[in-house]
Amino acid sequence: MIEIVEMIYQWHQGAGHKGICRSLGFDRNTIRKYVRLAQAAGVQRGNPFPPESELVQRLKEVQAPALLRETPGQDQIVPHREWIETLLREQEEITAKQIWRLFCEKTGLPIGYCTMKRYLRAQFQLGTPAVTVRLEVEPGSQAQVDFGTAGMMRDPTSGKLRRAWAFIMTLSYSRHRFVRFVFRQDVSTWIDCHIRALEYFQGVPATIVLDNLKSGVMKSDIYDPVLNRAYGELERHYGFVADPAKVGMARHKGKVERNVPVVRQHLLAGRQFKDIEEANERAWKWCREEIGMEFHGTTKRRPWEVFQQEERACLKPLPPEAFERPLWKMCTVHPDHHIVFEGSYYSLPTRFIGRKVWVRGGRHTVRIFLEEQLIKTHPRAVRPGSWRTDLSDYPPEKLAYLLPAPTYCRSKAAQTGPQTEALMREILGDHAMRNLRKAQAVLRLAEKYGPARMEAAAERALRFGNFHYRSLKAMLEKGWESTSEDPSTAPLPLSPLGQRFLRDPKYFAGEQEVTA
Repeated sequence: MIEIVEMIYQWHQGAGHKGICRSLGFDRNTIRKYVRLAQAAGVQRGNPFPPESELVQRLKEVQAPALLRETPGQDQIVPHREWIETLLREQEEITAKQIWRLFCEKTGLPIGYCTMKRYLRAQFQLGTPAVTVRLEVEPGSQAQVDFGTAGMMRDPTSGKLRRAWAFIMTLSYSRHRFVRFVFRQDVSTWIDCHIRALEYFQGVPATIVLDNLKSGVMKSDIYDPVLNRAYGELERHYGFVADPAKVGMARHKGKVERNVPVVRQHLLAGRQFKDIEEANERAWKWCREEIGMEFHGTTKRRPWEVFQQEERACLKPLPPEAFERPLWKMCTVHPDHHIVFEGSYYSLPTRFIGRKVWVRGGRHTVRIFLEEQLIKTHPRAVRPGSWRTDLSDYPPEKLAYLLPAPTYCRSKAAQTGPQTEALMREILGDHAMRNLRKAQAVLRLAEKYGPARMEAAAERALRFGNFHYRSLKAMLEKGWESTSEDPSTAPLPLSPLGQRFLRDPKYFAGEQEVTA
């Protein structure tokens, strides 16, 4: 616009088109167009030249109508204005390109798409660039965080190349930043990077604007976002307010978004690092001594100096206690009364089987919640595959067979009766642990058939010396446990042939001879 005003001024002072062309470098057709535009705005040679601001305003007022009159294609669109207006009113999602397609189908006129766009922008403000407002904040009031891809880096543990990301936290006022390269974007890494960044700044900003990644936000909503539980604990511990940006609105955290390509272009491009640890050491130096001491394009000041002189004192102090980094996970209570958390097993009472519960893994304990209510606490397992079982979580009928078995089985059998107790001693006397399952099965028979029948069956088993479980079960099932005769005194029937071999007791004492 400054050059256009200069062009009109030189013409007003009497310069010709050829002289203006040599002076400013504009094409003669361009000079003629703007001279006609100035004349339409009321600028004439011999009259006083208007102030610059007034001239600019006049040019803007006459520019659009002039362009419309000078464009034959737009003259062909004008008769269809009402039809276009109806489309825009009734079709909320219609675009300029769709209007152009429909116009060509309806009229058959060879109107260019750009011509249609200019007409719609001038007449209906369709496609007008969105207006933005720059938001500047007070010192210490806001930080913005984001992850950005950082290419491949070597893992010092395995020696292999892995995909890396750059975690960036930028203080919105001073533009001082923290950069750390990581291999993961999970909750544990997300929280660790926050802690390192806040310790690096030696303070806590009032608000942290973040993206809607799952490590920070479980449910994205511009009005009622749901934070990840572990991140919510971090927020309360340090005293900042997590403010998730609107989904798909990267410009809402533009101060950190701009730093993502800056890290790749300034810190990584053209450099080779031995591993990710060397890259992080260079990132720390780069943030303070290199990019931190360059003049920022917006603030025109050095971020590190502004941070030290103005913003550092405005940050909240770090809490005195270290943050216990929890791990939250949703788990299902399986039919065996246990959940699986980080490869180990933790028990819950029977009534929770099949339910979804939230599990918080701390440094020393595992706490289990159902609908925000704490329902169980266990010591945390030190290695995967460990079992943390509270026997009281089992129902009584199942618990009985998990207690210290031989002692329990003997005491339970004594409650049934002396015969059952004696039978239990015989069963467990040979090899208690090997016969433990049989002893438990015998107790189940006692529960099923009652003490009286069990006592009779145990007495019969002891009399015959038969301690097999299946024999005992068959006696109870078929009612064979009771008998009226004593097998030690019952007479034995003999055949006549067998009676011929009977001898008097004296014969066996050697006092009687045998006679044929």
